[in-house]
Amino acid sequence: MGAERMHPPRYWRMRAEEFRTKADNCEYRETRDVLRRVAQNYDELARRAARIYTVESLDELRGGPANSKPV
Repeated sequence: MGAERMHPPRYWRMRAEEFRTKADNCEYRETRDVLRRVAQNYDELARRAARIYTVESLDELRGGPANSKPV
């Protein structure tokens, strides 16, 4: 199970924004660059979490997992 399944997309977007804010307030260029890369990683987790959430929501609307067969 990936980290993106642990929290909703909003959580990861908030973390990304937090690290962008830290980067904006950082005086050292190298540290600022690292913090921005961390923010990009959180943005990617948010995108993945959103895809998972969408697929799971569609599965629920359809009555179960996409690949399940009736018994």
